[in-house]
Amino acid sequence: MKFTYKSGQQPLPGYSLKRGIGLGGFGEVYFAVTDGGKEVALKWIRSHLDIELRGVQQCLNLKHPNLVHLYDVRTDNQGYTWLVMEYVAGEPLSTILARHPNGVAPELAAQWFAGLAQAIHCLHEHGIVHRDLKPGNIFLENGLIKVGDYGLCKHIADSNNAGMTKDVGTVHYMAPEISTGNYNRQIDIYAAGVLLYEMLTGHVPFEGESAGEILMKHLTAPPDLTKVPKDFVPIVAKALTKNPAHRYQTITEMARAVAAVVSVKQAVPTMLAGNRDPIPPGLEQVPMVIPVTPTMILQQRWSELSGILLWSVVASAILAVGWSLIFSAWPFPHLASIFFLTVAASWAVVIPSKLWVPGSEDDSWTRRLILMSLGFAVAILGLWIEGYELPLPWATPARVEVLQPWPGDPDVRPADSWVGKLYRSENTSMPVLACYLSYFGLMFLILRWWKATEVNRPGRVMTKPIVAAAFWGYLLLFLLPSVHHREIAFLSVVMTSVVCQVTCPWKEKTSARGKKKLRLATA
Repeated sequence: MKFTYKSGQQPLPGYSLKRGIGLGGFGEVYFAVTDGGKEVALKWIRSHLDIELRGVQQCLNLKHPNLVHLYDVRTDNQGYTWLVMEYVAGEPLSTILARHPNGVAPELAAQWFAGLAQAIHCLHEHGIVHRDLKPGNIFLENGLIKVGDYGLCKHIADSNNAGMTKDVGTVHYMAPEISTGNYNRQIDIYAAGVLLYEMLTGHVPFEGESAGEILMKHLTAPPDLTKVPKDFVPIVAKALTKNPAHRYQTITEMARAVAAVVSVKQAVPTMLAGNRDPIPPGLEQVPMVIPVTPTMILQQRWSELSGILLWSVVASAILAVGWSLIFSAWPFPHLASIFFLTVAASWAVVIPSKLWVPGSEDDSWTRRLILMSLGFAVAILGLWIEGYELPLPWATPARVEVLQPWPGDPDVRPADSWVGKLYRSENTSMPVLACYLSYFGLMFLILRWWKATEVNRPGRVMTKPIVAAAFWGYLLLFLLPSVHHREIAFLSVVMTSVVCQVTCPWKEKTSARGKKKLRLATA
């Protein structure tokens, strides 16, 4: 993403920009700090100013724990309009769903929906429809769900006048009746049904190559509910009914049905401090504050990770045996070393990638150094697999072989091996332990291994990470002692790149044509 303003600039007097945090159809959003030290989010409204201000002004004085607070609308010295609003440090629902392409646990989905329902109820009680509910507009901060982005909000009383509306929301969450200019609260209930479907399955109910194709499916095609947990099927089916009259009439009614499925028992006060709006009937048992969400997210990650680790063992075995059958007739000990080292290296890549705390820099040195430390651990494991005696603190042998340089083997001719084409001599200048630590430590430090595990990577198996692993793996082979060690280490790092991509979930991105039409304009 390329932002117009850089860190430290003050396009709006009194506010110092720290970094850009989002680009949208209407403008750019920045994290900023006031002269007094208050952290805020600034939205520079670059287009559709009348639409954005109409939605914002309707919500400017709303106060609710589950709504992102809007503070003010300001104009800078150049005449540009800025929206000053609450800065939410948590991550959006879209990030959660990206990590779980098959959906989140039903209990977690119900808790996200509870906070969403509270926010939407507040809007509806004030005669406002949101019209742009989607995962990118729903956030989790310190266990509290918050809904933001009011640019398309509209008074229900004005909903029949569609002629002045330029944009009507994101097509994946768009109710069928929007095509007729009907913008009552039922369109938010329909969008909430799509969100519930997506949280439970990892996918939206209707997908297509263009906005028109997706909208046509909303109008005519029934949703596929086979992937939805059976207890939620009646709820999702009713929320996604084509006829608005047959849906839930209020978001409260739908939230009550969702809460009943997961048997939510935790009661909350009917009045929150500083909030004059009472909890709507039927939502008394639905917690707005979700203290267990971080734990549930961690449990969800471990559940996903356990499957990946198991499949990585299978994939490592297939690759090791396949290489042996096709290219070489290795003895079993050689094959076993390749297999176990590949499994260990794959786990060293996958585990931190899946448990990494979001919000840090993608290519940080902290992340690389952690991987380098895991590379050291893989190196020590590799030596142990090869049968070397390790210098344990509690053991005091007279002479530990790994602490001595490689003695060399006059019977081995490196040039006869494929690893000897570049390096014809063995490394007899470093202790064996230092050789292994240097090789695997550098391999885990140099490469961005986590890119091969991302859900939104360009493809299931990409050639670029494999080529990079092969290039650096071969280039650094001079660090290892002998042909035997070099063959095992090189094949292990290349196979690790393949195993990580094959076993980690992958979510195919929407086609480029579809991306350009995320919002549908009315006539």
